[in-house]
Amino acid sequence: MVILCSILLLVRNYVFEPMNDTLILQEIHISIEKAINFLHRNQLDYGEFKTYICADKSMENCDFDSSLFTTTFVLYALNGMQNEEVEHMTEKAIEFLLAEQEEGGVWRYWSSRNTREISPDLDDISMISFILEINDVDFDENRQLIKNNINKDKLFLTWVSPDFKNDVDCVVNANVLMYLGENNPFVCSYINQAIKLDKPCSIYYSSRLSLFYMVSRAFENNITCFGENKDVIIDYILDCQNQDGSFGNELETALALNTLLNFDYLGKETGKGIINLLKKQLENGSWEKAPAFCRGMNRLEPGPYFGSEELTTALVLEALRKYPGIK
Repeated sequence: MVILCSILLLVRNYVFEPMNDTLILQEIHISIEKAINFLHRNQLDYGEFKTYICADKSMENCDFDSSLFTTTFVLYALNGMQNEEVEHMTEKAIEFLLAEQEEGGVWRYWSSRNTREISPDLDDISMISFILEINDVDFDENRQLIKNNINKDKLFLTWVSPDFKNDVDCVVNANVLMYLGENNPFVCSYINQAIKLDKPCSIYYSSRLSLFYMVSRAFENNITCFGENKDVIIDYILDCQNQDGSFGNELETALALNTLLNFDYLGKETGKGIINLLKKQLENGSWEKAPAFCRGMNRLEPGPYFGSEELTTALVLEALRKYPGIK
């Protein structure tokens, strides 16, 4: 991959004026409004945004699976928007997250409404804490708990429990750094090296685009060490684009576009991807659900898979909002 990226760097033209076509920008605004209306209509009464557990990647045989993680993606996409629907959704979602908090600023993937039980994990703890922090909401101090949950190589472990067989996941570590706001040299080196060598290092996220998105999101939030592989990631993503402007399904396209935009890439490929997503929006304002994460890629059978229309819509909404010219 390194050789391929070196070649691509010589032939890509990174100087491209973003679309300024008034009609396209109007379509984006209309699409954003429809997406917000969808999320507002489908938020559960107590504040949660739905997640489904599905038997396989087709996402056809699915059941509602009450959890907290999808709600963090929606709140991240809505952050900074100012209208009555957004304020209402944000208030309810934050109440839901706070109601699920355990002593010491601890959260679990599955909510208390779920019949399943699971150990607390750093992915949920970090993302929920980050979301509450950017919304100026108080919660129990948990930074030391997170910093203590490391292995011998000083990488963050996923699970906060001695009873779980623990692991190190690059996406989880990227999300931890974003919350802590620290360019941890051990974690930065581990993730950067994995990306440079094209080495899989995420257990719970089946698409490489998920890792790139989380890394770019951390970079956008001042984890500057991830800029080391900026060009490698950009070229990998550009090489994935299809003729119709997509980068796979709608979820993967949103992940790819957010990554490009987080790294300030505004080439023609970005515009083509945005147009593709505008065409794929459903009548109800959502985009199709797709597998966002799974039980574990280190298993013989990595399923079941988790995702929802709400989760895909949140990621698309984030990309549409970030597109140049959108206020």
